[in-house]
Amino acid sequence: MLIQTFIQTKLVVEDIAAGLSDKFQRILKKSQKISALAMAIKMTTLAIVLAILPATTSAYQPKAEYQTAITFNKSDPFILSLADNKTFIEIGPSRYDEEQAQIKNWVKINGRLRPLESVSHRDPAEFRPIYQAAAQQFGIPWQLIEAVHEVETGKSGSTAKRSYAGAQGPMQFMPGTWRGYAVDGNNDGNADITDVVDAIYTGAHYLARSGADEGRIDDALFNYNHSMAYVNKVKTIACEIGM
Repeated sequence: MLIQTFIQTKLVVEDIAAGLSDKFQRILKKSQKISALAMAIKMTTLAIVLAILPATTSAYQPKAEYQTAITFNKSDPFILSLADNKTFIEIGPSRYDEEQAQIKNWVKINGRLRPLESVSHRDPAEFRPIYQAAAQQFGIPWQLIEAVHEVETGKSGSTAKRSYAGAQGPMQFMPGTWRGYAVDGNNDGNADITDVVDAIYTGAHYLARSGADEGRIDDALFNYNHSMAYVNKVKTIACEIGM
């Protein structure tokens, strides 16, 4: 009885397997037909598109060439060639020459370049036009300014010379006094205590404000330096100059 049941079960399983195999084969054949149909539709569509497009669209349209000195060698496209451009050399002044031309009328004072016309020389005779111009502006004798310059620093040009008391520059001003009377004599936008032109104009200003423009020479000189010996010495030199 058991053997018969086993045989019947086996036959049923084989029938089911045979049925499934047959069904799978039918599905596969149907899928292949659908794939073939899809491919045929795609190829037909591509053929129609190619037939519609104009033939000129497939031609290569080269872009405009850039104007450069390097080009491809047409005989060998893998080698670059340098265009034969002519180079012209124009002779002109060098930067050094231009710089020298700009500073040839300048001199260095205390590490700073200054226009030569605004910086005095060490020849005392060259200061006289400066004394005279400053004296005319402030209404005092120019010989007085020259004499003060002589006594203070021996008519030094632009200098940072200092006295033991702290007076500075060609006319030996104390910094506080300078701030109160400083004059930009050379019109460079800066009243510099070490610049001889600024110092001479400032000296003339200080003497005038101290009474020299009213003829009170002794008062002005004593205010400049609180010593009668100084007053007498400056007046003596001024007279020798021709006051």
